[in-house]
Amino acid sequence: MRRVLAAVALAACLPALALAAGPMETNLLVDGAGAPIGTGANPLQVGAIPFTRSAKAFALPVSTTPQTYAILQPAGSSAYRGINPCTVDVVITSVAATVPVTTQPVTMGGATIPNVLRVTSPTDSVNQFEDTLFLSRSGRTLSSTANPMGGQVRYVSIMALADPGTTPCAFRLHYGNNN
Repeated sequence: MRRVLAAVALAACLPALALAAGPMETNLLVDGAGAPIGTGANPLQVGAIPFTRSAKAFALPVSTTPQTYAILQPAGSSAYRGINPCTVDVVITSVAATVPVTTQPVTMGGATIPNVLRVTSPTDSVNQFEDTLFLSRSGRTLSSTANPMGGQVRYVSIMALADPGTTPCAFRLHYGNNN
């Protein structure tokens, strides 16, 4: 009974939320057959946050040990979209590094990942309790914080909150702008 009441309450609120948010790109919720969910002129709609990528994604391999990577944040990028295709939750943050910074190429599955370097010199580290959490197999768009080191080179610390298993997994980080 509680699930039915929750579904009814959600159905009543979603159209109002979409209207209150102003002009946004919207997508209809559809059932397995592709038919809109809802009634008549009021199908349920989901609002989408506009996002324009500035460059290709950075692939950041994850493990239960915090890793720090050096990436080049595109100039003028004010937001990022993180996509976690992994089967485990991931925590990520920007950190400060000790100068001089030493790095090495990153490989995954025998291939070198372009535009990403693993930092081998001391850095701050991600905090599993306080930094940005991405649930397994999810993604979201967030505003980008100020770079702790200044400039375009950003040091990103990332870790999995559980063992991802034998299948290697890489978090995807897209920089861009909210429009």
